[in-house]
Amino acid sequence: MNSSPALLHADPLAPVALGDNNAALFRKLLLGVSVMAGLTHLCFLLLFYNSGVTQLAIINVGSILCYALTFSLLWHHHVIQAWMLIILEVVGHAVLAVYFVGWESGFHLYIMLAPPVMMFSSLGNWRGKAPLVLGLAALYVGLDFFLRPATPISALAPSVLNGLYYFNLITVLGMQIFLAGMYYRLVVQSEQQLREMATTDPLTRLRNRRSVLDTSTCEAAKQRRDGRPLSFILCDVDHFKTVNDTHGHEAGDEVLKAVAKILRSGVREVDHAARWGGEEFLLLLPETASPGAEMVANRLREAIAELRVPGKDGPLTVTMTFGISSLHLNEPIDQAIARADKALYQGKHGGRNRVELATEDVLLQA
Repeated sequence: MNSSPALLHADPLAPVALGDNNAALFRKLLLGVSVMAGLTHLCFLLLFYNSGVTQLAIINVGSILCYALTFSLLWHHHVIQAWMLIILEVVGHAVLAVYFVGWESGFHLYIMLAPPVMMFSSLGNWRGKAPLVLGLAALYVGLDFFLRPATPISALAPSVLNGLYYFNLITVLGMQIFLAGMYYRLVVQSEQQLREMATTDPLTRLRNRRSVLDTSTCEAAKQRRDGRPLSFILCDVDHFKTVNDTHGHEAGDEVLKAVAKILRSGVREVDHAARWGGEEFLLLLPETASPGAEMVANRLREAIAELRVPGKDGPLTVTMTFGISSLHLNEPIDQAIARADKALYQGKHGGRNRVELATEDVLLQA
């Protein structure tokens, strides 16, 4: 068991909006693209300078400065401006490069990277993206039609042109692999977040009622198969309405988060802590009989009684009452939870800040 602090600090677990996470990941993607593109254009600058294509060497200086600017914009979270600048640079550089050194140089391939990244981005909806994607597709077809048969302004040596084509081809393929990997990572992270949102209480970061019931069903099936004990602890914050009425709902939320932190840290990894509803919490303890559950409940009760939750009028003290039941063989889960609830009710009427065992469990122990 982990020891619980007497004075609660802010809970480090805070919910993150799914859209915010996608936007942050897209920003990281563009930061990586800016660095890769800047280094690539530095290589082009040296190549064209040594090949005597002064115009393209100058254009690559502008491209390097452009990606330095996009990196700065992204660093300061100006994602839309940076993304538009990247699109303009990719398209403009590809058109000029193909115009100067010919279609066989392979610079047109970079335009093909823009549409999938645009669709992948978290900026805008598909209605806004579709015209841009179609425009890029039309531009690429137009370049193919007009510039592929055209004579380039600066003729490069066949060996240089051939090497340039394969360099661009490999670079574009590498960037496609990079983008696919980032997209896969986004999908996995989004699935994890959606799963967490569906199974987690947003305030306390514990399991929600639906999730713990699903887990209870699985644990009950194990009990029927192996005959191992399974216990439920239903607990409730004492005089919680008074906390809300006297200190406000914000203080009440802090109390619930404080209690959740104690419950989460005060059980084993194989146990499950959940917010049952309001100020009620449910603990599911696999392979634990009533005596063991009673020991856990008393330890948690003592830890919670030591809590001092910061409030506007000074630290708030908290107590909880616990009701315990064990699942009988072939008994429905809701019956076991109902017995724990009845024990909790008895504990409330018995003075609160106490642990009460379900009557049937007491008789079985006797």
